[in-house]
Amino acid sequence: MHEAIDKIINTSIEYGCTIGANCMILKDGKEIFSDSYGFADKENGIPMKKDHIFRLFSLSKPVTAAAAMILIDRGLLSADDAVSEYLPEYAQLNYVENDKILPCPVEMKISHLLNMTSGLPYADNWGISVRGAARLFDDIISGQNSGNELTTVEIARKAADIPLMFKPGDNWYYGISADIMGAVIEIISGMKYSEFLKKNIFEPLGMYDTGFYVPEEKRERLSALYEWKNDAITRTYQNYLGLTDYTKAPGFESGGAGLVSTIEDYSKFACMLAGRGEFNGVRLFSEETFSYMNTPQLSDKQLTGMWDRLSGYNYGNFMRILVNPELSQLKTVKGEFGWDGWTGTFVAADPENNIVCLYFTEICGAGTTPEAAAICETVYNKLVRN
Repeated sequence: MHEAIDKIINTSIEYGCTIGANCMILKDGKEIFSDSYGFADKENGIPMKKDHIFRLFSLSKPVTAAAAMILIDRGLLSADDAVSEYLPEYAQLNYVENDKILPCPVEMKISHLLNMTSGLPYADNWGISVRGAARLFDDIISGQNSGNELTTVEIARKAADIPLMFKPGDNWYYGISADIMGAVIEIISGMKYSEFLKKNIFEPLGMYDTGFYVPEEKRERLSALYEWKNDAITRTYQNYLGLTDYTKAPGFESGGAGLVSTIEDYSKFACMLAGRGEFNGVRLFSEETFSYMNTPQLSDKQLTGMWDRLSGYNYGNFMRILVNPELSQLKTVKGEFGWDGWTGTFVAADPENNIVCLYFTEICGAGTTPEAAAICETVYNKLVRN
């Protein structure tokens, strides 16, 4: 297996498709493979190491899902709760129908956030809703530039002004729902979102290199960020999604994209997922709550909004959930679940076989890379289908 994974990643580096990467495979909570490849910072000749820190982007979302499960497990939150119970601005929402903005007759629930069926999009410029999200992110960036940063809760309140793409529950559309969920968790817990995560997830699991920024003493371990430009991978220093340069604690602690972590730290979180809420003697939430977390939530109608690359998967609680392996691009098994980040951070957790596959790289727009898919197939051919 080691030789096959080496070949996958080294070939990608040789062909200029990858600068550097970390890979880790775990079985029954134990590391059975781990290696580093290429450069964390090619321009400065810094080789990739296991303790390099990565921008997680959307791999932050499963952490937000777990935080919500903790509150559900404690009876402090229900998926059926109206979002307006915690953010009153969500009692009077609008949505878009036939290019008209209309009063929304459907109440947005916590389940709509967790399942990306809220109708709240990410920013773009092609329609009424996404332009509304773009204005929100303009406000976030303006506040950062003026030294008057908006907080996580302030941003969630402002997001209620975005005309929804559809009535909550009508469809699936990837957007800022996890950011709103982070604010809800902050309101319920009475502490900053970062503090809730630290107290309830990171410290119990021993994830000491995970957070919303990189302290100065760890900054040399932050991997460089790259992007495709003119058919080649080049270094970029641009910030995205209202995130900053990670040098200080941000006002906006994005539950959808804001975390940084190492592959070793995230492996502990992933093993907790594969362990049905428990890892290394630490249980974050009950198996009953885990069963809800890992249950497909989308109807056939909602599934029509899902991306083609997620063929074979359903979705729920900010993660893909494999229901039809024959149709999937990832050759794992039914019940495997996880997600990826925009920069190429990837996790697959399999509670049935207690297998975790992690692949981390830092290339804008990468998502689930061909390398991650090939690694998963290699692992399952060796450990399950052999």
